[in-house]
Amino acid sequence: MKQNCILSPERKLTDIEQSLVWQKPPSHIDSEAEKRIYQEVVKNWNRGEMKISTILLEGDAGSGKTQIAKALSADFNLPYTKVTCFADMDKSDVLGSILPVLSEKDESDESNTVEYKYYPSEIVRAYENGWLLEIQEPTVIRDAAVLMALNSALEPDGSLNLPTRVARRHPDFIAVITTNRGYNGYRPLNEALRDRVQHAEKLDLPPKEVMMERAQAKTGYQSENVLSFLADTIILLDETARANAIKGVAGMRSYIFWVDAVASGASIQSSLYYKVLYKITTDPQELAILEQALASHGLTDKLEELDSTYHSHSEGENPEVMELQISENGEYSAETDKAGKNAIRLRKSADSEGHSDASSDKNTDVSSNDNGENGTPFYHELDKPVTNEQKREFRKQLNKEARKSVQGSCHEEVKLIVHRPEASAQDREEYNSMASELLPVTRELIRKTNPLLEHESSSEFAKSQLYGTKFCADKAASMDFRVFARKRPPEEEPSLAVALRIDESASMSAFGRLDAAKQAAVALYEFCTGCGIPIMVYGDTADRSKLEQMSIYAYVDFESKDADEKYALMNIQARSNNRDGMALRIISDRLIKAPQKTKLVISISDGQPKAMPDYTGEKAVRDMKDTLQEFRHEGIQFLAAAIGQDKEDIRELYGAENTLDITDLKQLPARLVQIIARFL
Repeated sequence: MKQNCILSPERKLTDIEQSLVWQKPPSHIDSEAEKRIYQEVVKNWNRGEMKISTILLEGDAGSGKTQIAKALSADFNLPYTKVTCFADMDKSDVLGSILPVLSEKDESDESNTVEYKYYPSEIVRAYENGWLLEIQEPTVIRDAAVLMALNSALEPDGSLNLPTRVARRHPDFIAVITTNRGYNGYRPLNEALRDRVQHAEKLDLPPKEVMMERAQAKTGYQSENVLSFLADTIILLDETARANAIKGVAGMRSYIFWVDAVASGASIQSSLYYKVLYKITTDPQELAILEQALASHGLTDKLEELDSTYHSHSEGENPEVMELQISENGEYSAETDKAGKNAIRLRKSADSEGHSDASSDKNTDVSSNDNGENGTPFYHELDKPVTNEQKREFRKQLNKEARKSVQGSCHEEVKLIVHRPEASAQDREEYNSMASELLPVTRELIRKTNPLLEHESSSEFAKSQLYGTKFCADKAASMDFRVFARKRPPEEEPSLAVALRIDESASMSAFGRLDAAKQAAVALYEFCTGCGIPIMVYGDTADRSKLEQMSIYAYVDFESKDADEKYALMNIQARSNNRDGMALRIISDRLIKAPQKTKLVISISDGQPKAMPDYTGEKAVRDMKDTLQEFRHEGIQFLAAAIGQDKEDIRELYGAENTLDITDLKQLPARLVQIIARFL
């Protein structure tokens, strides 16, 4: 066994350190990434500032990140250890803790004198002793102070200010940061931490040939035909999950364990579910998407064919029944040609071989914010539908508040009506169809955005703790030794509220602008509700009649209790003129009532404000600028999506930095959802 560190030949490892060096199993196959990292580290190890000692491995679960980190331990003959980060990690988890212990100096002393002793963290041990440390998932850490401590540790000549001393970085210390892409709790890697990385690898599924070679080495299974088919299936499921923003992963681990199950005699088709599909997701809709992908590529039929070839049953045998013959002495045999008095017949239950029922079109009466597989919405049996009386009262409330919002403005005398459009069965069908087309975009951004909604730090401390980040002197005399305080976990509550205003002037009917606006409204609604962000979607037009000079269409409102209101978005249409300043005033005044800190109004418009009798030109421009300025002082942020020929005029009204020039209308939904994510 090697006793010297490859990078520092003069260094002798202790027996304990040598026991921590990872030993490569016979089934291990050196990957190209491992070889590349090894060569880079060795080549630059003695080059001063060019030394490579901090490495980033980023990829999906099962892509081999930890395997490479362990392999580097064997390659360099360095002790391997790891630390797995978590959301509420604090500085004591990085620097170590001071804990109370009973004194061992005088065993005859019955007073049980208490002493405080410093216990280093695993990070400090690796840092001071020159080990290879794998830091798993630092992207989930919410406290910036913890990241700052890690940044300090990863400096080439860095140090750690411990409670009892200053720890210096050992020359042989190597940090390997491993992080997943797009998992729950994932957030972008801190820029300062990423900047300290000297070598980074993006790990995906290896080539098919390498997958087969590794599975063959680990499981001993030799059928290349089956190995090839299973690899094709894993690759397809991985691509399908990514394309449809399904957060699970079909990776090397799933592949190897699936191969191992098949090698042990399991059905290829049934083991696919509990070795692969259910590791990706158990959501019925997502399973249906994956199953459909397999069927469309002919892999479902191939599964059945391989099962019949490699796991065929004798004629007359029922694969759903297993019979055990138990003899008098309690032994059992697999002989099934005779049925003895001690035989036990075990029949597989109907739900034992799990699969999703992709063809079912039955609707259930349960609640969810999602739609069913065929687009039909789910409702909870306890959710009572909103009554007509409640709808009328809410509409009256909106009308009253809207009229109050324009008092004292140039719109005070304008006859105003706020409508709450009702949705028809056709609207439901159209909405579900549009939402399903936008699903990959919205679901992917929801998956990436949800972790960002958590506050980065917490100022509250939980006192009376045995260890923590803060010493409480007022507790020093306490006999329970709870003299520390730790930060409380931060609350996870979105701090953003969004209002989408859609210009419903007649010109919106041209060049597909209205369809783009509808899609943007649906995408934004699905994204915001998926992230728990309050949203309101209003449309407006002017001059429908002398008695209705201004029309507001409250399609979606964050105070509404109507679960079906989203379907009314399909009623968005081109109508007449547009009185933008009045619409923005009403929408902004309502948004101010939301308790969230950040309030954003997005206006989709294709032209300048224009309404009868004289709301146009300089008067309209002045009103718009006054309205924007007034509500910006109230904390409202405005963003304009210019989708028509008057882009320059809209930019002049809102400001260049607050205007999106949407040339390709197909990009509008994704652009708006991405913008929302940035405001978080």
